[in-house]
Amino acid sequence: MYQRVDDNQRMTDIEASIHYPDSYIVVRRDSRDSEMGTVLYIGDSMGELISLAYTLEESFYGIVEGLNLSRSLGGVVVGG
Repeated sequence: MYQRVDDNQRMTDIEASIHYPDSYIVVRRDSRDSEMGTVLYIGDSMGELISLAYTLEESFYGIVEGLNLSRSLGGVVVGG
């Protein structure tokens, strides 16, 4: 299940990972190469958030793993 984050929190990928350690996070990027953006949604299923992200009208987005979910060095960022 996912939920929308309404308070428009701007942060880097690392800050988002620390702030939401047990969640996957959809972030609207400032630009394609930026690690800074606005947190849009958090959820507990990567697959569900990937499906949601494909429906967004955002130009640049990424999905960040929370700190406790990271399974590789530095976490994983997936986006378009």
